[in-house]
Amino acid sequence: MSPIQPDLVTQAKKYLSPSQIGLLDDICLVIRLLKKNSISDYSFLVAPAAKAYEGYLKDFFLSLGIIDENSYESDRFRVGKTLNPSLRYKRFSIFQKLSDLDPDGEALAEILWDAWKHGRNEIFHYFPSDLKKISDSEALDRIHLILNAVIKSGEFLKKHKSSLV
Repeated sequence: MSPIQPDLVTQAKKYLSPSQIGLLDDICLVIRLLKKNSISDYSFLVAPAAKAYEGYLKDFFLSLGIIDENSYESDRFRVGKTLNPSLRYKRFSIFQKLSDLDPDGEALAEILWDAWKHGRNEIFHYFPSDLKKISDSEALDRIHLILNAVIKSGEFLKKHKSSLV
């Protein structure tokens, strides 16, 4: 199994909290341990990245002011539901709030949703007709998708904050 691209990890870590960085470090360790072994489903490898991503997105939304502290702390706030483009015209839609916030907001919302859908939903949900087993390279692709979404949104946040000054 090949490692995660080191420059991608380094770039993404600039936008993550220490606990989120720890989850990425866990992935890198597991990849090193699996180097000479093969298993039938590498979905578990994506799980720490998906967890870090969820935490990061909550931080990101709070930093932009599109969720409040109560939503951030709530165990009822659902990132996937608020990012889902199918629900974009609902009052709680983060997808719509990002679209309204900035001309690049909708494109970013699509990137965030795509990473969420492929990096979390398809990993954690059970589909009886399709177990969605993934290979080691597919796992790495999904981790890269998440890391790229973190980087793009971190750059967006930086640009947005500088435009307010």
